Amino acid sequence: MTSFGQLFSVNLKIFYRNKSGFFWTLAMPAFIYIALSVLPIRNSFGQGADYSDFILPGIIAMVIMQGGIYGLAYWMTDLKARGVIKRLNATPIKPWELLLALVASRILVIFGQVIVLTLLGVLVFHAKFAGNVLSVAVLATLGGGIFLTLGLLISSFATSYDSAAPITSAIGLPMTFLGNIFYPISVLPHGLQVFAKCLPITYLADGMRQVYALPFAWATFWPDAAILSAWLLGILLLTARVFKLKE
Repeated sequence: MTSFGQLFSVNLKIFYRNKSGFFWTLAMPAFIYIALSVLPIRNSFGQGADYSDFILPGIIAMVIMQGGIYGLAYWMTDLKARGVIKRLNATPIKPWELLLALVASRILVIFGQVIVLTLLGVLVFHAKFAGNVLSVAVLATLGGGIFLTLGLLISSFATSYDSAAPITSAIGLPMTFLGNIFYPISVLPHGLQVFAKCLPITYLADGMRQVYALPFAWATFWPDAAILSAWLLGILLLTARVFKLKE
């Protein structure tokens, strides 16, 4: 097995052997979705009559975002604080292999979250799902790549949990509440709408809603996918310039 394959396998084992972390990674988004879906809210701004139709793609976009900005940023910061990075640097492992394996394993976890939430929405709340599996996978990969890489970038500036927390909050909270997750950005004041249109999660949530609610159409898929691709390229270039695998 190659170094990448071994690192990929190790990262997955670290995740699923942490039973508490594994449970809450899958269960917490489901609890949030259930809590919002059972509320007597009529969806007056999205496709379909039920709020559960509107909120499902938004929750999926949110967990993809949180997995990178919070999950990976904190995890890398913890590795630095415990001296694990220093020990890894003393091995023949190439830094790019470690980072690629780490991101790839986390994207696989994201796919698991998407599947769990989709099954919950469709089977329990009869949420719309047009069956665009490939489109969902593409958007989840693009979103995962953006936010996981952003998590690596955050860890470049943080040396401990205390220093990482304000950075992740400053980035994550605006995306959570202004990022087209719980309500469309059209209900926001004009100034906040302009800001929201600069956030990648706005296009991730919108793209997910398009492919969940409607049969695939290239004309509705490509604008969000193109913007997310541009974001991913920009974040990759910035992270490649700034990120260093060191204490």
